[in-house]
Amino acid sequence: MLHLFNKIYLATDSVIDNNIDRVVISDPNGIDVLDYIKNDNGDLLAYGKTEADVIGSGKTYTSYIDMFDKLGDKSTSTGKRIVIYADDTNFNKIIAHFYKTMFANPDKTACTELLTNTIFKYDVFGKGRFSRNAGNTDLTTTIDISSFGTEFDAATVDNTEKSNFVTKFKAGFNIEVLLATYYNNGDTKSELKDVIKVLMKKDLEKYLLELKEIFFVHLLNKSFTDKLSLAKTYDWSNYNDVLSDSTTYADLFLTDRIWSYKYMNFASTGDNVKFDGITSTDVTNFKQFTTISGSSWSEENVYTQVKSDVNKLDFLDIYTDFTDARLTALLDAEATFENAAGSFFSIDLETVNHYFVQTILENKSDNTFLAKYSIT
Repeated sequence: MLHLFNKIYLATDSVIDNNIDRVVISDPNGIDVLDYIKNDNGDLLAYGKTEADVIGSGKTYTSYIDMFDKLGDKSTSTGKRIVIYADDTNFNKIIAHFYKTMFANPDKTACTELLTNTIFKYDVFGKGRFSRNAGNTDLTTTIDISSFGTEFDAATVDNTEKSNFVTKFKAGFNIEVLLATYYNNGDTKSELKDVIKVLMKKDLEKYLLELKEIFFVHLLNKSFTDKLSLAKTYDWSNYNDVLSDSTTYADLFLTDRIWSYKYMNFASTGDNVKFDGITSTDVTNFKQFTTISGSSWSEENVYTQVKSDVNKLDFLDIYTDFTDARLTALLDAEATFENAAGSFFSIDLETVNHYFVQTILENKSDNTFLAKYSIT
């Protein structure tokens, strides 16, 4: 599944999920569905066996850009993800038109390299997940992009439509192109900051929940909790008392000043953690907790040995005042690659191609390279 912009994705028709709002352009699958499927699943917004069934005069969408634009509006109004499912032929047509729409000066070789890497990332990290979600256990096939070059040459876009679309939706483009554009010419700075904040929230929330899990899992382990200097030693008879414990580490993982929910929860888009309530003292205490847990179990020592997770806490101030200086400091820190997982491009972030981000950071001073992936 490839992230295009906002909550709009492009995916192979081998992983169609009827629960999701979707467009299907596919020779074997571009057909209507039964009423009971329509009633109980996501909306089938358009379908056809070829692009001509869906795009063109008198069709659902007048052009590829019109399709992108209307799907973007639809997703904005519903708040839901929309996926364009396509067979290989139409997959290549759609992504060729999207690249020619998004990039200011689309280069065939550069776009081919980007698509090739994106498919590699999907094969390595995404195929198993999305295939099994759709009930497809065949992991042997991959998306055939051999026709991309031909489709890229054939793709045409209206410049006025293109300009209007990019202006309207650039804030929802993926972080890779916003980063390349920012390094290339300084544009998209505000959009880049906004996307970084969203992505870092997701990543930081996951990290903080992992620390909270350590606290709760080992609550009855005296050799560990003694190091935390809790109000009392907790055991089978009194563990509930921890909910009223006001000592440093109990408060750190239970206070409603930081946590939206007292207990454990699935990582989301940052809704579990109130980042604006985290103080510098809290940051110090989180870091100290990682040291304590690391000294107790070698497997937990990853939280102190791996610089990335601890260093992520050093940039929490961006949620109160994300200055240009802090943006530079954050990007410079990531460009050292001392972090095992980037603060805004970890592998857990499905909309981000971490390979592409790493390549942009490595080439941040190479304007010839950056211009190929710039949206302005």
